Amino acid sequence: MNDNQNSYDDGGLLTLPGLLNIFYRGRLVIAGLTLLGLVAGIGYGVIVKPLYRATAQVRPGVVSYRPDGLPNREWALEDITNWFASRLYWKEFKTMPEFKGMKTAPVIDATFVPSLNFVAGGDVITLTNLARSPSLAVATLDEAIIGFNRQAMADSMGSSLHLTLRRGRSMMRKLRRDIELVDAKAERIDLEIAQQERELTIIDLEEQELEIDLKTREADNIWIAEAVKTARADVATARRRLSEAEKVLTVALGQEQSGRAGGTAGTGADPVVEVLKQTATREQAGRVGDLLLTVNDLTTFISEQTVHADSLTARITTNKLEIERIRLLQKIQISKKKEDVRQKITDLNITLAKDLPHERDVLKNELETEQVKVELISPLERVGTISVSDKPVRPRKKRAAVILTVLAFFGSLFVVLVWEYIRNNREAITASRNPNA
Repeated sequence: MNDNQNSYDDGGLLTLPGLLNIFYRGRLVIAGLTLLGLVAGIGYGVIVKPLYRATAQVRPGVVSYRPDGLPNREWALEDITNWFASRLYWKEFKTMPEFKGMKTAPVIDATFVPSLNFVAGGDVITLTNLARSPSLAVATLDEAIIGFNRQAMADSMGSSLHLTLRRGRSMMRKLRRDIELVDAKAERIDLEIAQQERELTIIDLEEQELEIDLKTREADNIWIAEAVKTARADVATARRRLSEAEKVLTVALGQEQSGRAGGTAGTGADPVVEVLKQTATREQAGRVGDLLLTVNDLTTFISEQTVHADSLTARITTNKLEIERIRLLQKIQISKKKEDVRQKITDLNITLAKDLPHERDVLKNELETEQVKVELISPLERVGTISVSDKPVRPRKKRAAVILTVLAFFGSLFVVLVWEYIRNNREAITASRNPNA
């Protein structure tokens, strides 16, 4: 121990108190270098621009479908990862406004964990990118995936993809036309239902027309009945007149016979008297003849009117039977027509309410299936959405400050130890070697 209380001599041995003494004497250096490391860490966090990480998952896409409906994925996983590793997307990125300021291609890491069978299409590839802004990180992955699909679809392997797309789009157009035809069929059914309802109105009008015809026949029967009534009244009148005529004829015939008898008895009487008697007899005979003609005419009239009345009565009966027959046939035919029309309207309503909606739903389901298939057609298929970190992943300011501070602290300790060693062994270090030694 020296006289100076602040000095410490360990006898040339490195002990813990001696080591702590060295650090104590170099405390300013240690503090300064440590502070410098802290400043450097803070400065690194301020100067270095932050980077955000975007992550996306993809897998080999569907390029065609098998007859059983299962998809075919023809891209191998290594081909996809090699495409990203080779920066083949940079050629298209150069023309995009988002990447004009870049001199080199942004780095996109593509990794996957292979399955046991190493079957293409069964694994998911993870894409990551670091960019100065979240939007740029997302755009980098998004445009890279789009660029892969664009280049892959231009490849010769895309021929099956194009055929599948054309077939799917053609099928979608056909299904849309079929749906339009179903809608048109529904409109036509509406028109046909309206037409059938008009048919019901026409049938009602036909029924009214037939009823008018039947009323005409009934009116004819009324007129015929009046004619029969008149004819029978004429017959009754003629019968009364015939009876009176027959009575007069009987009286006249009796007078004529009595006159003839008187003339025979008075033979040899006065000639003038005979002449007068004969004249009276001739006049009476004329009247008798007229009465006979009248009786005959009345008899003929009665017979004719009776026959006419009987025929009209038979005609009335026939008309009544015909009216009943027509009314029965009318009821049957009109009822049948109405029932046929109503049944047809019911069938059309069922078709409109059930058959066509079912047919439309089937076509829509087929259309949706084709749309899903077409939407799935892609060389590279996204799995989920692109996610991006909310906070920068680089630099980590606190970590950088801690690491640089710790490194500076331990570096300062090393510097102090080295400086102490050089100071204690300066003569040995700087002394020249004696050649005679």
